[in-house]
Amino acid sequence: MDLTAMVEGKLNQYAERIAEGGSRVDEHALGELVFYMALRRALSGSATPQDLGMLDAVNDTLQELGLIDSGTTFYRD
Repeated sequence: MDLTAMVEGKLNQYAERIAEGGSRVDEHALGELVFYMALRRALSGSATPQDLGMLDAVNDTLQELGLIDSGTTFYRD
Protein backbone atom coordinates (compact mmCIF):
# COMPACT_ATOMS: atom_id res chain seq x y z
CA MET A 1 0.00 0.00 0.00
CA ASP A 2 1.15 3.50 -0.79
CA LEU A 3 2.10 5.38 2.41
CA THR A 4 0.37 8.57 1.25
CA ALA A 5 -2.87 6.69 0.64
CA MET A 6 -2.63 5.02 4.05
CA VAL A 7 -2.12 8.39 5.75
CA GLU A 8 -5.12 9.88 3.96
CA GLY A 9 -7.24 6.92 5.03
CA LYS A 10 -6.15 7.27 8.66
CA LEU A 11 -6.87 11.00 8.65
CA ASN A 12 -10.39 10.35 7.38
CA GLN A 13 -10.92 7.52 9.86
CA TYR A 14 -9.93 9.55 12.91
CA ALA A 15 -11.78 12.65 11.76
CA GLU A 16 -14.91 10.50 11.56
CA ARG A 17 -14.28 9.15 15.06
CA ILE A 18 -14.11 12.70 16.43
CA ALA A 19 -17.38 13.54 14.69
CA GLU A 20 -19.07 10.47 16.17
CA GLY A 21 -17.40 9.97 19.54
CA GLY A 22 -17.27 11.34 23.03
CA SER A 23 -14.47 13.21 24.75
CA ARG A 24 -12.31 10.15 25.49
CA VAL A 25 -12.48 9.02 21.86
CA ASP A 26 -11.83 12.62 20.77
CA GLU A 27 -8.56 12.82 22.72
CA HIS A 28 -7.27 9.55 21.28
CA ALA A 29 -8.31 10.48 17.76
CA LEU A 30 -6.68 13.91 18.12
CA GLY A 31 -3.36 12.29 18.98
CA GLU A 32 -3.59 10.13 15.89
CA LEU A 33 -4.60 13.09 13.72
CA VAL A 34 -1.65 15.21 14.90
CA PHE A 35 0.76 12.44 13.92
CA TYR A 36 -0.82 11.66 10.56
CA MET A 37 -1.15 15.35 9.64
CA ALA A 38 2.56 15.83 10.36
CA LEU A 39 3.39 12.75 8.30
CA ARG A 40 1.22 13.96 5.40
CA ARG A 41 2.99 17.33 5.42
CA ALA A 42 6.38 15.60 5.47
CA LEU A 43 5.41 13.38 2.55
CA SER A 44 4.24 16.41 0.58
CA GLY A 45 7.36 18.44 1.38
CA SER A 46 5.59 21.03 3.53
CA ALA A 47 6.47 19.83 7.04
CA THR A 48 6.88 22.37 9.82
CA PRO A 49 9.90 22.25 12.16
CA GLN A 50 7.61 20.76 14.82
CA ASP A 51 6.43 18.08 12.38
CA LEU A 52 10.01 17.14 11.60
CA GLY A 53 10.93 17.05 15.28
CA MET A 54 8.09 14.65 16.08
CA LEU A 55 8.87 12.44 13.10
CA ASP A 56 12.57 12.44 14.00
CA ALA A 57 11.68 11.28 17.52
CA VAL A 58 9.59 8.42 16.11
CA ASN A 59 12.37 7.57 13.67
CA ASP A 60 15.01 7.56 16.43
CA THR A 61 12.80 5.27 18.52
CA LEU A 62 12.32 2.83 15.64
CA GLN A 63 16.09 2.79 15.07
CA GLU A 64 16.80 2.21 18.77
CA LEU A 65 14.36 -0.71 18.79
CA GLY A 66 16.09 -2.17 15.74
CA LEU A 67 12.96 -1.94 13.61
CA ILE A 68 14.72 0.19 10.98
CA ASP A 69 18.39 0.54 10.17
CA SER A 70 20.50 3.45 11.33
CA GLY A 71 20.51 6.11 8.62
CA THR A 72 17.02 5.09 7.46
CA THR A 73 14.00 7.38 7.65
CA PHE A 74 10.77 5.42 8.05
CA TYR A 75 8.68 7.63 5.78
CA ARG A 76 11.14 7.86 2.89
CA ASP A 77 11.90 5.24 0.26
